Amino acid sequence: MADNPILDAVFHAWRLSVITTACRLGVFTRLEGDRLSAEQLARELSCVPHLLEAVLDACAALGLLRRQDGHYTNRHLSSAYLVEGRPLYLGHILEVQARGAARWQQLLDVVRTGEPPAVPGEAGEQDAIFTLAMNDLGAHNEAAALAEAVDLRECSTLLDVGCGSGLYGITLCRHNPHLTATLIDRAPVLHTTEKMIAASGVGDRIRTRVGDMTGDDFGQDVDAILLSDALYQDAAVCKRILRSVHTALRPGGTVVVRGYYPDPGDSEPLFGAIFRLNLLLFEPQRTPPTANDIAQHLAHVGFVAVRRFALTERSLCFVGTK
Repeated sequence: MADNPILDAVFHAWRLSVITTACRLGVFTRLEGDRLSAEQLARELSCVPHLLEAVLDACAALGLLRRQDGHYTNRHLSSAYLVEGRPLYLGHILEVQARGAARWQQLLDVVRTGEPPAVPGEAGEQDAIFTLAMNDLGAHNEAAALAEAVDLRECSTLLDVGCGSGLYGITLCRHNPHLTATLIDRAPVLHTTEKMIAASGVGDRIRTRVGDMTGDDFGQDVDAILLSDALYQDAAVCKRILRSVHTALRPGGTVVVRGYYPDPGDSEPLFGAIFRLNLLLFEPQRTPPTANDIAQHLAHVGFVAVRRFALTERSLCFVGTK
């Protein structure tokens, strides 16, 4: 029987729940380099043995675990993506998805009423887990692709505005040994950023600064300014941020905007369309920008020679000159 993408989507939530539950329990991290039975794992992870076994068998059916003689071991996929501490770990993203599941279940009501869903006790998006989740997503070729695509050979100073974990600024400094960077974000976010910088190996060329990108001055005579996952606001706010960026850059300076934007002209990339909908679930009255909006905002503020291109299958990038 041929694959049915709609039927696959119907049962996608089941598969995601299995993976998220196993990851939250620490199954893959505990099994890395080891071989344990369901009973052994249940004792260590404080679970009901036969229920944990059902989860483990579902993971095996998904190709994440190998079951042999009643014992389980990790397969390559789980070792690469689901073991905490690995470079491509996706556990933080799974955690954010699990927290946001209640919102997505109310999408119908949001579309009908325009009111945000009531989710009592939900943690805010901008906590450490969200920052780490965006870091993990960026580690899947986003930051590396940006470093390859953007020419900063003539730049010695970089501002990473709304830096999050600092992954993009750190990666650009690694790729450009002559570059020094200042990473700007709110104080709660910078707690995570500073840990990332300390472990980066290029911390001697990076400093942090507490700031509000929607209202603060960014300085003067900066060579390049990066706005990665920063421009998702309404048009007026996006333009205000870009005006501050334009003012801070030296003549001939470079602005780089990177994010998950939909392109309604050809419905690509899909991830950008879904990401925009996720933003609207938190703030239905917001008007997150499309790719065309970002291009128009850059031109309106005064940037020239704006180049727009797909960075990865998920993201778009814009590079312009003052």
